[in-house]
Amino acid sequence: MKYPGQLTQSPSWYRDRGPSHIENEFSKELNELVELIESEQWFGDSEKHARYRVDYIFRDARLIVELDGHAYHSTPEQLENDAIRQRYLTRAGYTVIRFTGREINRDVKYCVDEVRTIYKERMQRAPVKYRAMYIDYRFFYQERMKSFNFFKKLNGNKSLKSPTIDQVIPHAIEWLHEKSFVTAFIFHLPEDGHEIQNLDGTVLEYEKGEVKVNTVSEEWYSLELGNHMVRFAHLFDEFLVMADDPVYQAPLLRVLPSEMSIEKLGDIEFSYIGNGKLLRRGNNETTYVGTDLVRVKWQNVWYPLGASMGLSMHEM
Repeated sequence: MKYPGQLTQSPSWYRDRGPSHIENEFSKELNELVELIESEQWFGDSEKHARYRVDYIFRDARLIVELDGHAYHSTPEQLENDAIRQRYLTRAGYTVIRFTGREINRDVKYCVDEVRTIYKERMQRAPVKYRAMYIDYRFFYQERMKSFNFFKKLNGNKSLKSPTIDQVIPHAIEWLHEKSFVTAFIFHLPEDGHEIQNLDGTVLEYEKGEVKVNTVSEEWYSLELGNHMVRFAHLFDEFLVMADDPVYQAPLLRVLPSEMSIEKLGDIEFSYIGNGKLLRRGNNETTYVGTDLVRVKWQNVWYPLGASMGLSMHEM
């Protein structure tokens, strides 16, 4: 399964065996955590029949608690299945902490206190909003070339240099009026990999925060970008997208709210689709004309490109 992590319904064949002894003991000690934690949740892809049941989950902290009773977690096959499941849940963006039945029986209060501490630490470190930036690298590449040639003619007295994607990202975030605590996914063709693969896994620090960069090489990268966005929608509150192609219309509308938000500027009130911002072509060129995506807040991608070349507003 390429992109795991969606919460799903329990499979039709599953018959709830009820809470085990250690689950009962653990639940008794939860106290105030009982309002924050959920039990017996399922992850997976129902179409591919790959699903995993987790014992407890804190959705806001993206934290999963697993209790490993001896009867179900003792054979080599069961231990291997536990390892596969843990890798799956980790790829889905969750931290997994495990307790053995022996730990629960020995001191269940200590185990719950440890969960409480980890939960509080994760919530204290968590940003107010989780933002994802999706970048169509070929779109960036083409718009960079066009804008560079245009700005070079417009500012013949200046020595301009074509910027790299990591130089543009902080300007892109600034032009979208966002803070730069962002996870960026750059989708690209395999032949473009030599230009950006060195960025994979890096954290770019800026004055306002940081951007964690991931690069994804795919032959059909635009389809994979949309698929990834939908699969991981549960991990992010806002979506920043540097792209302009009809292929992105359906996935964007799936992850953005269906109801309009209302904003006032003085006496003027306008509606828009929230939780997303686009870096795209202008209104006369964008492929989103005629779709609801024109109701998403946006900025012309040439502005952050020009800013990353060192141009001021009046030079663009």
